[in-house]
Amino acid sequence: MKTVELLAIITSLTGAFFFSNAPHINQSQNNSIPLPVQQVTNDDDFEPIDNMHHFMEYICEPSYKGLKQVMATEPADRKAWKVFKNHALVLAETSALVATRGPEDELKNKEWIAISADVYRSGKSLYKSSGNYAEAKKHYSTMLDSCNRCHTVFAKGKYQLSK
Repeated sequence: MKTVELLAIITSLTGAFFFSNAPHINQSQNNSIPLPVQQVTNDDDFEPIDNMHHFMEYICEPSYKGLKQVMATEPADRKAWKVFKNHALVLAETSALVATRGPEDELKNKEWIAISADVYRSGKSLYKSSGNYAEAKKHYSTMLDSCNRCHTVFAKGKYQLSK
């Protein structure tokens, strides 16, 4: 059986099950499924769950270590570059989240955001450099320099990352 045929059967069965078990939907109007009710959210709904140290340790550190291993030698194939992209994407995207979780002091927070933006830009460039080892090494180095600058300013020099 072809994949397309199998998908058509699954879709048909799924739709039949959904509509037969959904009393709130008029059978004659089954082409207009109501959307779920949207709840209003605010900043309090997205409070940090734990401190920044644990965030870095549990989210960023595994990708840093994985990326460090990948960058030790030029990735040999697509599979190795996929591992590279995975770690680079995690680090770039988490830097955007980290930017929103800075210190309450306005002056320190501005510096926090500026450094986070540097990490984000270099992480984004790192991710986009997949397949070009020379470019990847350059952006990897720039990103780690930005990470270390943040650790110097906000963690009193602890947690310096090696290349």
